[in-house]
Amino acid sequence: MSYSKLLFFLLFGLCSGLTEAQTNQYVIEGRVTYAASYNLGRWEGTNTSVRGTVRWNSQTGEASGQVCVELGRFDSGNALRDADARGVFDVNRFPQSCLDVERLVQTGEDAVLSGTLEISGTRRPVRISGKLTREGNTYRFAGGFNTSFSEWKLNPPSLLFLRVNDPLEVRLEARAVQR
Repeated sequence: MSYSKLLFFLLFGLCSGLTEAQTNQYVIEGRVTYAASYNLGRWEGTNTSVRGTVRWNSQTGEASGQVCVELGRFDSGNALRDADARGVFDVNRFPQSCLDVERLVQTGEDAVLSGTLEISGTRRPVRISGKLTREGNTYRFAGGFNTSFSEWKLNPPSLLFLRVNDPLEVRLEARAVQR
């Protein structure tokens, strides 16, 4: 093989390898749901204000960007409970909770989304395990994690002798559309 053909194949291989490992940008929208309980029952609150932009390299798992939710928009079907939640989050001082995305690693449909989450002024690393499915240039993620009020330095709401239990279950459903 001549030197020029060898050089062509090397350059072609390098360029096609770079294309496969390309980082794409996605617009994120979705909802987050929490499930909580106390001694007399269990309920869920849902928030559809999940929005953000993320860059993701599906080959390496490297990601960057931010996904936020407006903390005052949780709806549990009970106005008093939702008002308590706004007080716990101190939404006047901290209107949003944001996840700084760092990695999204996929194995088949299983995926782990990692980053740093801020809630009411406290930042902590989180890992959200779930399923990631592709639909053309769009991805759907559904996953969750368990947490506690104390991890975020929050006081659980209480009424008389009833106090909200730990842990809380948090679920994220998101749609990522390639830009």
